[in-house]
Amino acid sequence: MANHIGSSYRKGVQCIRALFAAGGLLIWLRTIALAASPVGLWYAEGGAAEVEISQCSDGLCGRVVWLRSPIGDDGCELRDEKNPDPAARARLIVGLEVLTGLKPFDEDGSQWVGGTIYDPTAGRTYSCIARLEGEDRLFLRGYFGIQLLGRTTTWVRVGAEKRSCGN
Repeated sequence: MANHIGSSYRKGVQCIRALFAAGGLLIWLRTIALAASPVGLWYAEGGAAEVEISQCSDGLCGRVVWLRSPIGDDGCELRDEKNPDPAARARLIVGLEVLTGLKPFDEDGSQWVGGTIYDPTAGRTYSCIARLEGEDRLFLRGYFGIQLLGRTTTWVRVGAEKRSCGN
């Protein structure tokens, strides 16, 4: 009888160990998946702004959360003054959604398509594709009609400067 109880105990311990191992594997895989995602906080335009990218109902979206120079020459907070819609010109730049609708394009999750990017300095909205290089560089291409007629900008993940510059 004691041998049977010992055998059952060992099997139970093995099952518990297997469950912990499987749980650890799932956590590790989730960490890798999140690491290869543009979700997070990014420096845009050479650090002039910070944009927070998150998952929204229609794909990835991005909102301006910080500006290096948030005050205009008139001493007031910067607003969306160049917007072609007069009703939208009173919107503050901080808090403005500038990236919408990006959806995954490839299996490894490094490219997104089908979105738009808004440039408040010009008041224009462009079609947008994005490509993640490593964990800390995001290349966004805004274009009219065809990708050839566009411009690529590089965003750097906030905190990457500490890892890559040795600070």
